[in-house]
Amino acid sequence: MKEKTFTIIDGYGFLFRAYYVLHHLTTTAGIPVGAVYGFLNMVLKYISHSDYLTIALDSGKKNFRHSLYSEYKANRVTPPEDLIPQFTILREAVEAFNFSYEEIEGYEADDIIATLAAKYANHEDFKVVVISSDKDLFQLLNYNILIFDPIKNIYVDEKQVIEKFGVNSNKLLDLFSLTGDASDNIPGVPGIGPKTAAKLLDEFDSLDNIIENINNIEQTRVRNILTEHKEKALISRELLSLCKKVDLQHDIVKYEVHPPNMEKLLSFLKKYEFNSLIGKVEKLFSYSGSSTKEKTEYSSEELEKFLEHCRYEGKIAIHCHFENNRLNKISLSCSEDNIFYIDQSCLQDALTIINSTLFSNGVLKIVHDIRKIREIFPTIERVLDSIDDLMIMSYSLDTGKHDHSIPNIIAHNLSKNVETFSAKILIAIHEKLTQRLFQEKLFTIYERFDRPLMKVIFDMEQNGILLNIEKLQELSDKFEQLIAVLENDIHNLAGEKFNIASPKQLSDVLFNKMELSKKKKSKSGSYSTNSEVLEALEEEGTEIAGKILSWRHSSKLKGTYTDALIKQVDPLDGRIHTSFSITVTATGRLSSSNPNLQNIPIRSEEGSLIRQAFIVPKGCKIISADYSQIELRLLAHVADVAAFKEAFANREDIHDITARQVFGVQEIDEQLRRKAKTINFGIIYGISPFGLAKRLGITFQEAAEYINYYFSCYPEIKVYMEKAVSIARNHGYVETLFGRRCFVRDINNKIPYLRQFAERAAINAPLQGTAADIIRRAMIQLFDQLKTGKIILQVHDELLVEVEDDKVQETAKLMKDIMENAVEISIPLEVEIKISDNWGFS
Repeated sequence: MKEKTFTIIDGYGFLFRAYYVLHHLTTTAGIPVGAVYGFLNMVLKYISHSDYLTIALDSGKKNFRHSLYSEYKANRVTPPEDLIPQFTILREAVEAFNFSYEEIEGYEADDIIATLAAKYANHEDFKVVVISSDKDLFQLLNYNILIFDPIKNIYVDEKQVIEKFGVNSNKLLDLFSLTGDASDNIPGVPGIGPKTAAKLLDEFDSLDNIIENINNIEQTRVRNILTEHKEKALISRELLSLCKKVDLQHDIVKYEVHPPNMEKLLSFLKKYEFNSLIGKVEKLFSYSGSSTKEKTEYSSEELEKFLEHCRYEGKIAIHCHFENNRLNKISLSCSEDNIFYIDQSCLQDALTIINSTLFSNGVLKIVHDIRKIREIFPTIERVLDSIDDLMIMSYSLDTGKHDHSIPNIIAHNLSKNVETFSAKILIAIHEKLTQRLFQEKLFTIYERFDRPLMKVIFDMEQNGILLNIEKLQELSDKFEQLIAVLENDIHNLAGEKFNIASPKQLSDVLFNKMELSKKKKSKSGSYSTNSEVLEALEEEGTEIAGKILSWRHSSKLKGTYTDALIKQVDPLDGRIHTSFSITVTATGRLSSSNPNLQNIPIRSEEGSLIRQAFIVPKGCKIISADYSQIELRLLAHVADVAAFKEAFANREDIHDITARQVFGVQEIDEQLRRKAKTINFGIIYGISPFGLAKRLGITFQEAAEYINYYFSCYPEIKVYMEKAVSIARNHGYVETLFGRRCFVRDINNKIPYLRQFAERAAINAPLQGTAADIIRRAMIQLFDQLKTGKIILQVHDELLVEVEDDKVQETAKLMKDIMENAVEISIPLEVEIKISDNWGFS
């Protein structure tokens, strides 16, 4: 299902900013309209990208914050005289455009925005976009709530929040509580600025912890002012906290984007002399009733003539134009000097004519995002070998550097501003990307690893993987029974019934009523009940903590996997058809969505049971071909680790060898091997002593000693890691064995947290990226050579093929041969083959 976008606009935030830019604008009668004009210009940008949209407005009256603090916003000046009448015009505009809006007495627009964002961000297939430059709203930022700053014209992300404020978005409330906000007369702590506040939060994590540890603050001045003014910080937090429980008496239908009554809208625009907006809204809402709209119709003869010119040039760029998430028109081009538009009204007639050109392998097709083009031209995948996808070309050049939307590709490749996207601009982009691929010696990456992979991906998606719904339903029922038992046990241990899924209720039961040892407070002020806290309580012997962890685990398995997978089975063939993307990750790995089959647990018993529900038809088998320890093998090759190379060449257990080296013993039991395995794989990901200590359950000092001794045993690995970080710092990227550039963001960032994360990525990317390239090459070769059977799934280092029983052995041999010989390095690659009726290999 396509992800839907809910856009929430900070109404008066827009209006005030527009006023200060266009305050001079009036009608011929002298009515001030600049703020409304600027507001409408900004809002119109977002309609075509939104499925749902609403405008949040302040009621202008006192709200609950004034009762908390009488001086709240007491210093706000009266709005300028020529802005006041525009508040009424704004409401008139909202009605004329048929926009929905929310204005609730007793609450601010920020509260309405926070309530709507929190309510709909958790809806399946929903993305919430908040349009505002208000820093107070940045605390809403998360994976499913995006913040777009219309002043800077950028999406605000965690990196920008950290660079500007020095803390993550989930700590902004505490930061602002310390610094206050002079514009709203929020006191904060006098003498505490943003840098000091960020430093305190970095050290103590939260405002509550800062207050609790005031005596441990080193700076005498800071300690004294916090001691004196801590109550101001707490009242500031109450004032700055966004209320997410505004009583909005509507469901999502109210906010659905609908076309306006055009006669009413045009009347409004003419009344306030917004003449320049008339053409925009007519185009936006596909209105042809006005004489100001130019309309051109093309005959089939003209289209044939244009396509003949494209055939002569040997290429055609195709761009689909969407408005209000619907196909509005198609543009075609074969040079920057010509373009041909086809309106939706004559699209069906034109498709037959266009297909004759599309199906010619002698004509290069230039597109952006073949998936979208395929929705309009389903049969285009027959000629994938003669298609250049700009999204994939950009990814081959700039893996991990940025997303590969048209605006981003233009920004990174063309030295000109482009306001309207069409097939003509695709021609210009294609010329530039092709030039770069050759100049930067990355044409092989595109031509041999990325472009030909699309045919494999489309085939895998179409094949899908068969699901045993009865097995999944049986598992779901078992999880439900287990959840009920656990719930009953938890309630009995607590001595009362409560909502276990509510962090607030759970915190109250555990720490107030049961008086368990308190660990740390959450952002809301209640004691945290996250997994780290519960695991610590379980280690202390608290039975209820272990039950709650089990309850959460079982609930996730049921909700995220068994129940969700059943809903996503195609009723026509009983298969799951996931979508793969080859242009998302920073290292070349594939990603999977709708559903994400790469996140199904691997090593747990429950994960194995879920995988057993992935089956093949009667008379067939699943063959799994999985690279064994590929990243450690690549590390041995790239870093030239003599001990590793010898071990792999002799088919010895690499973890046993590491255990003997690091722990200094000859007899290795399963526990020591597991520790050595954690160290080996942890080193690849640049693990810190703190991280290793946590994973192994040892002290920081012991972990540091293990790591130091590991590097003394394998000094080549230390040299490799330092070199990888140095290359990334100097160039901004590291390379795979095949030359793919994996860009490493934040490698030179001044913020330690971001820089250290980037350093770990720089160490791992050449290994993970090379492994990803190897399996890409193997998939392409297998697809071309596989005579029977079909590739159904690729997960990390594993490839799954469905094949008839009598072809299993020859297919397994083919898979093993191709995968083990996909690249020639100084040590052998090894592929483990499994054969079964299901993915769980039971």
